[in-house]
Amino acid sequence: MRHYKVIVIGGGPSGITCGYYLKQRGLDYLIIEKEEMLHTWKNERWDSFYLVTPNWMTHLPGLENEIPYNNEYMSKSEILGILERYQKLVNPVYVENTVIQEIVLEGSVYKVYTNKGDYCCDHIIVASGMYSEPFIPKVSEKIPAEVNQMHSSDYKNPCQMTPGNVVVVGSGWSGVQIALELKKALQNEVYLSIGSLSPLPVVYKNVHGVYWLNRLSGYANVNPILNYKKEDFTNPNILHKMGQNMVECQKNGVHLVGRLLDREGNKLIFNDNIRSVFKEADKYIDTAKQKIDSLIEKEHITTGGNEFDLRLDRVDLDAIMPLAELDIHAHHITNIIWSTGFRRNYSYIKRPIFDENGLPLLIDGVATTENITFCGLELEVDRNIRSAFGVGLYAINESSKRAVDYIKL
Repeated sequence: MRHYKVIVIGGGPSGITCGYYLKQRGLDYLIIEKEEMLHTWKNERWDSFYLVTPNWMTHLPGLENEIPYNNEYMSKSEILGILERYQKLVNPVYVENTVIQEIVLEGSVYKVYTNKGDYCCDHIIVASGMYSEPFIPKVSEKIPAEVNQMHSSDYKNPCQMTPGNVVVVGSGWSGVQIALELKKALQNEVYLSIGSLSPLPVVYKNVHGVYWLNRLSGYANVNPILNYKKEDFTNPNILHKMGQNMVECQKNGVHLVGRLLDREGNKLIFNDNIRSVFKEADKYIDTAKQKIDSLIEKEHITTGGNEFDLRLDRVDLDAIMPLAELDIHAHHITNIIWSTGFRRNYSYIKRPIFDENGLPLLIDGVATTENITFCGLELEVDRNIRSAFGVGLYAINESSKRAVDYIKL
């Protein structure tokens, strides 16, 4: 059984960045990836995918000079090219297509049992991200077999849709972008099912909103702020990405409906509270702005002011007709895309470091009471500010370094 000082679980950007810092410290390590390295970025992004965050917010240590420092957004192929160059730069030690079956502690050594052999180590870094397994609600099991269903991680382009109309379930970035793309490409009826909304301002204090989420989540070792310039708001790349929102969905004829609750006979049953969901979202944005203002004052953060804040139109609530049900046959519903996110699964770690929900009990958002640290999890120092934005690639550098710094020689 080969022994390593550290075993890193997950071969995505976080795992590779951990490899970068482990190599700096001279620690021998192994990354174990259950698929192929960078699998998610190679295989679980749709063709027209663009990063949620602007280029300046992608920080990969050692590769800074190869990433444009501007407010434009990278496409799927561009960010994958960056990540593949980063992997080549770091040159991590790894095994692919290796599934961890069980991790146990024997004495002071962790035994890692996989489908391709066993390993042992002194310390484990879990770098598989916040959400590692696609989640699809149980109601999907009630949908008739003739309806084409897929998770958003399997969606590539509109050509995957069978003739007919589409229900996209989930109001995060993926759901909104996919619904808008399908409506524009197919000109069929598209329904976007919205359970809840926790939006941040796209731009606030002349800075991209996800920057503020990172700061509110406790990430402080960040790149210098890049303010927006007037010409940014005439840049097609930037306007295209910022135009992927609920307002554009409504303008383009996407039907905004409430949470998909059930299927009864030929009918899909929805919560008809969609208007109140948007009203609560407006309150959430106001709360987020107050939190950001308090952070700026407390930490004396210098910004470019409000001159170029992007004032997006609000959804026209009067134009939304609350929908309680939708007849699958009468409305020719032939496709459902579940943009319902992912769930964490750490059941293979047989150690008492999890709560009743199976989530790690963390110290400072990184460490546990054992020699097991977690990388890439949102710190959530303020639970009132949670968002579908996530912390993105911006926090990977700091999060990975924190995880590695906890390792004792």
